[in-house]
Amino acid sequence: MAQHDDEKKIFIDEDWKSKVEREREEVRHHIEEAPKAGTEAAADEELQEAEMSLFDYLVSTLAAQTMMALGLMAEEGQTQVMVDLGAAKHMVDSLMMLREKTKGNLTADEEANLSEAIGELQRVFAVRATQVREASLKHPSIDPNPPFLGKK
Repeated sequence: MAQHDDEKKIFIDEDWKSKVEREREEVRHHIEEAPKAGTEAAADEELQEAEMSLFDYLVSTLAAQTMMALGLMAEEGQTQVMVDLGAAKHMVDSLMMLREKTKGNLTADEEANLSEAIGELQRVFAVRATQVREASLKHPSIDPNPPFLGKK
């Protein structure tokens, strides 16, 4: 079967993979350039710390997306936020799944950061869900995912 030019082409963004690999290489280079006063274990620990920061970055990115879905943050240049409880619930559930799947493989700091993020987002979700429910009871014709006015 011949492929036609007018067929849809799928683009897969793999820039993040190259960025992560570049960061790892920078850390390896830094370790190799450092004085040989430390042991190989110290070099492995520094490389591991760099990789740990990637995990913390992932958690903070997911938490920020959840906060946007909860209407706590507006998109850049916007003054109005939209509340999407479905998306917020999905993100919190994703963070909880991440905690379960990484159990026993995290440092104490990573585990504490992840648990703190989940707990805080669950509390905010409960408050926001109550606000949306109360608004829909007062005004039945209101959108269940109303925009809340926010400040930049």
